[in-house]
Amino acid sequence: MPERGAEEIRQELAAARQLLADDLDALRAEARSLVPVALAGLVAIGLLSRRKVLRTGVKLLWKLR
Repeated sequence: MPERGAEEIRQELAAARQLLADDLDALRAEARSLVPVALAGLVAIGLLSRRKVLRTGVKLLWKLR
């Protein structure tokens, strides 16, 4: 059984590195596409919590009146 040469092993490693680089690029692109969704969710949570705080503050001021 012939053994693989150093050049063949280097080529296999280079091909594996390229596949990993392509996967990493795809993963980064997916993460970038989720940023607007996550940002919109954070804004919605902020607005809802602010609204609740404002409502509680108005009720407190109304009671103090």
